[in-house]
Amino acid sequence: LTTAEFCVNEADKCVYYHFSGGKGVITCLYVDDILIFGTDLEAIMETKAFISKNFDMKDLGEADVILNIKLIKGEDGITLSQSHYVEKVLTRFGHMDFKPVTTPYDPSYTLSKYEGEPVNQLLYSQIIGSLMYLSSATRPDISYAVCRLARYSASPGDRHWVALYRVLRYLKGAMNLGIKYTWFLSVLEGFSDADWISDSDQMKSTSGYVFTLAGGAVSWRSSKQSVSTRSTKEAELVALDSAALEAEWLRDLLSDLPMLAKPIPAVLVYCDNTSVLLKVNS
Repeated sequence: LTTAEFCVNEADKCVYYHFSGGKGVITCLYVDDILIFGTDLEAIMETKAFISKNFDMKDLGEADVILNIKLIKGEDGITLSQSHYVEKVLTRFGHMDFKPVTTPYDPSYTLSKYEGEPVNQLLYSQIIGSLMYLSSATRPDISYAVCRLARYSASPGDRHWVALYRVLRYLKGAMNLGIKYTWFLSVLEGFSDADWISDSDQMKSTSGYVFTLAGGAVSWRSSKQSVSTRSTKEAELVALDSAALEAEWLRDLLSDLPMLAKPIPAVLVYCDNTSVLLKVNS
């Protein structure tokens, strides 16, 4: 693509763009899949023609599904949905007929390693693997639950299975949820938080953040912290540091896209811990 005067996004080497004369095209690569979008159909067709001359490419037409993610277009925006994938997972593991619940995780339900009677480790790991892809693609609402339960994949017990079973029941009732983006760009902003020593085995907290743009989430993460903290303030600071690194990367990604107004404004990251706010603003 660089031979056709495409530029590589410095923040993400799988994103290429070319803008000239008021027209532009952006291509996103993922292994052997490619998504092309631009300012008009002519520019997109020219890009397709160039790629097909140099590579063996199959044109699937206007994108409606990519990487198991449905692209549902509407008058006021576009929605990313994996309802079909959720149904496939529930059917595969025999959970389509169970009663749904309204939340994916019960915070009062404590978990630790080697707890309860052993269950099928292979089946547990297969379900976790399916849910990890789902949580990273379009379902940030289950990220925390999947992050917690994935820690016990090596030797799950019946208590871990009950918690995993709850996630599947939640998905049964929330199968059609997706992420909707409006056609109008808004300011990129983030939200950071942390719990207090949710991992009782290693006495470590869990960090979480989510960034939104154009009305929907564009980046999120829930993960066990790599260090032990002595207070909720320290745990929140560690989480805020992770969120700040992601904010910097997202800002660099947007700064290298020509269609966006420059300069890209500073990214607001919200935190609800008063002592942390006093610390970072001092």
